[in-house]
Parts: sequence; C-alpha cells; structure tokens
Amino acid sequence: MREARLGLKSRIALRLAVALLPLCLAAEIAQYAITVHNQELRERALISRGEATLARQSTKLRELRNLLETISVLPLGDPADSGSCSETFRRIVLQNQDISSLHLMGLDGGPICSAPAPLPDTANGKPPEWLAKSAKSQQFSVWMQQDFAVSEGEQASSRLVATLPIYDPDRQTVGVLAATLPFGAITLGMQEAELPDASAIALLDSGHNILAQRTKGEHVDLWLPASFANKSGQDLMAGSFAEKGRDGALRHYVVSTMPGNVFGLYAQDPEELSAAAQAILYFVIAFPLLVWVAASFLAGRATEQIIIEPLNKVRQAIRRYIAGDDSARVEYDPQATEEVQAVATKFNTMADTIQARDDALRAALDHQKALVREVNHRVRNNLQVMNSLLSLQSRRAKTAEQEAIFLDVQRRLNALGIVHAALYQGDDFRAVDLGVLLKDLCLSTERHLSTEWGRPVLSMQCREPIYALPDAALTLAFLVTELIAETTTRLSPEGLPATQIDFELAERPDSGSILTMKVDQPVLEGLMENRPDEGHINLFRGLIRQLRAHMDVDEPGCVVTVSLPVLV
Repeated sequence: MREARLGLKSRIALRLAVALLPLCLAAEIAQYAITVHNQELRERALISRGEATLARQSTKLRELRNLLETISVLPLGDPADSGSCSETFRRIVLQNQDISSLHLMGLDGGPICSAPAPLPDTANGKPPEWLAKSAKSQQFSVWMQQDFAVSEGEQASSRLVATLPIYDPDRQTVGVLAATLPFGAITLGMQEAELPDASAIALLDSGHNILAQRTKGEHVDLWLPASFANKSGQDLMAGSFAEKGRDGALRHYVVSTMPGNVFGLYAQDPEELSAAAQAILYFVIAFPLLVWVAASFLAGRATEQIIIEPLNKVRQAIRRYIAGDDSARVEYDPQATEEVQAVATKFNTMADTIQARDDALRAALDHQKALVREVNHRVRNNLQVMNSLLSLQSRRAKTAEQEAIFLDVQRRLNALGIVHAALYQGDDFRAVDLGVLLKDLCLSTERHLSTEWGRPVLSMQCREPIYALPDAALTLAFLVTELIAETTTRLSPEGLPATQIDFELAERPDSGSILTMKVDQPVLEGLMENRPDEGHINLFRGLIRQLRAHMDVDEPGCVVTVSLPVLV
C-alpha cells in the first residue's frame, strides 16, 4: 500500500503557514510589547497626574510658608505692647482668607500676640502639644489640633495649625509664629484639584496622620497603604508604587515631600478596561494569529480554485478517455493557471492525434479485411469450380473404386471451402468459431453424402464458443470429414436403413477441448488398425499428430473421443 500523502491544497497551505509563522509570531510579540508599553504609559500618566496634583498642593503650602516667613520679619513693635501686634495680625488675617487666626507664642506656651483671639488652650495656661514639636523641628510645619471648643455650647472640633519658629540674632528659638487653618479641602486647595474616579488625595504629617483628604467617586475607607501602619519616616514618603491598601484593595500610590513636615499622597485604583475595550485589546493581540490562519485558509482555497479544480477536470477527462470515451476532451477554463492550461492543451492535442491515427488504422484494417474477404471469396469460388470439375470427371469413372476416389477429393474440397466460408463471414481472420464451422460442415456433408442404404443423419452440439486458428480449424475439419466418411463406408444393409452420427464439442476443465462422435451402429471396429492397403488410417494418424491431439475409440460403445489442446 502506498503511504498516505497530503494533497496539493494541504501542502501549499502548510508551507505558507510555515513561511508566515515567524512573521506572525514577530507581529504577535510586537503587538504584545505595544500592549505592555501602553500599560506602562497609562501607569506613567497616572504617576504624572498624581505628581501634578500634589505639586499644586505643594504650591499652596509654599505660599503659606512664605506668608509666615514674611510675617516673621515684619516690625511688630515692642512685644510688651500686644495691642499694636494684634492689630497688625488682625489686618493680615483679614487680607488672607486661607488663615483663620495668627498667634505669636513663647516657648512656655504663653501668647505674646494673637488675632483675632488667643487659642483656647493657651487661655488656660496649658501649652499645646504642637508647640514643643514646632520649636524642635526648626522649620515650617503643619499640625493638627483636636478637641477644643470653638465657643461655649458648641461641640469639640479640630483644626490645622501652621507654625514657624522665630529666632533671635544668635539663631536661638525665642518663639513660634502659628496660623490656624480651616480643616478642609478648601484651605489647601484640594477642591481645585481635578481627580478622576476611584482616586484620592491626602496631606499627612511625618507620623502618617491625615491632615486633609479628598476622595473622588465612591468614598473609600482605609485607602492608605498598608505599610503606613507599621512604618514611618521621611525616607519612606517619596516615589510611586503599587500596594494594597488597608482595606486590601490594590492601588497605585504617588508620594511626594512638601514644605515642612507635610507629605502628599495620591492614590488611584488601577484602570479597568470595559468589556468592549478588553475584547478589542484581545482582538488586536490575536490579530496576527488570525491573519496567519486566514492566509493559510485562503491560500488553500485559492490553490483549490486555481490549480486543483482545473487539474481535476484534466484528470476526469483522462479517466474517461482511458475508459474508452474517445470524445473526452478538457474544456477551456479561464480560472486555470497557464501551466494547467498547457497540460490540458497537450492532452487534447494528444487525444486528437491518437484519434486521427486510430481512424487511419481502422480504414486500413477495413481495407485489409475487404481484401482478405475478396481473396477468400475467390478461393471459395475456385474450390467450387474444382469441385464441379471433379463431379463431372467422376461421371467417367468406370469402377466403384475410381468413383470413391473422386468423392473423397470432393469431400475434402468441400471441407476446405467451408473453412474459407467461415473466414469470409467473420470479421476476425485470426480465429474461427469451431462450433459454427463444424455445424456447417455437418449440414453440408449430410446434403452431399448418401449411400445405397440411405442418407446418414448428422448433428453437432457446442454449448460454448471455442475458437481455433485457421490452420488448426482446417485440420480439424478434415478429421471430422474423414471420420464421417469412414463411418458411412462401414454401413451395411443389415439393421437400420440409415445411421445417426452425433458430434459434441466441449471445453475440458483443465485446458483444451474434447470432440466426441457417437454412432448408433457398431461400425467402429478396427478403426485405428494400421493396415498397409488402406491409406485413410495413415491420414487419421497424420491429422491427429498435426493437431497435437489424442484420439480414443470405444468400439463397443460406438464412441470416438478426440482430446484437443488449446488451438488459439
């Protein structure tokens, strides 16, 4: 069995797929790299947005620090004269909406100058907690002051306090300049910040205490990084990172240092693409692979339409031609390639050439058959003329022996004429149908053969066609003629007035055929004995030898069996 091989369509599609695979993989990698790069760009845009938002808050704090530094260098007059100092602070507070009050305090917590009113805690002689921290920090700082009463009957509230240490000429801290701020986004400009959805901004001090915050969209509780709960310090409060918040949600954070002890924190949830955007992204990533599959499929389809289908038409025409349809031709196909059209044209030309030669050969064969028929016809006519001449000559025979000689010659000429008639009637001159030949021979012999005791009855049976070459057919016809003649010459007036001779020709199971002759009278005694005075015995043996056959005579049963080889 032949090994299974891929078809032309599959081979072309497979080779194209192998050729395009590196390009498609390169495009796939490039597309993936672009997707990753776009993700990085989005993260960078998020970081830039956070830095820009925190930069505006830093500018607001820097303005506040500059304001306190400017106030610290003003000539406030004699500190003992608190009225002049408070008036100056009052004017400054009226001109700046970002601050609620101004206070100049000593290191012991006592108010030196305040406007519009002293802090509630200082009135009780208790220094605030942020005073010592501010003097120790020696820089601009923002603190949260909680749990103080704004006025009698109101609930406790909290506010922000911005502080700046005051130094003497020897750079020694002599006091703290403090400005109270409203606790809210308006004070630090957070309300002006453009925040996207699921984002937040906050200002924290060095202890991670929230000074101010603002969220956009759904309010997020505990959105600060989880690491802020355990770590502190200025070295951890800068840069951008992705981390889970205290609520367990992963977010992107941007941390930036600001004037004083303040740190800005910007947080935003990762941008999640919509289902349509994700589908488009997946399609873009898989597009080179889809192109690869489509190119392979289209290549196979194009091969089928341009090459395989036209070749199948050529193959079908060739199969019809081989099956015997001489009119099979390949029709012109405009979709076929030039090479396939050339093959179809060559086949059509070859078929036309073969048909022309076949027509010429048929014409020559018909002419040859006509010549052979003419020759056989003339031979048959000559045999009839010879038979007629012998018949006329036999009338001059003076003895019965002379007349018998003429009859033997006429009988053999009759057999020769019947063989020529069989060749003349058929179209195939290479073989003769023995069944037809022997039937004609028996009928002709029965008409011309008679004895003084009556005309013999001859019959011939042949159930299947058996063929022989012309020479073998002629020899067999002579043998049958001699058997009939020998049988009729042995008839006697005793018994039946006429005899019945039956011939049967049949194929042998192994090879060859068997010719059987049955006679209804015991006339076969001594048929094969070699008697020198009778030449017909030698003729029997010569005919059997020429046919390479074998003849058996059953004298009691009156049966002669001739085993014949293949005569074709």
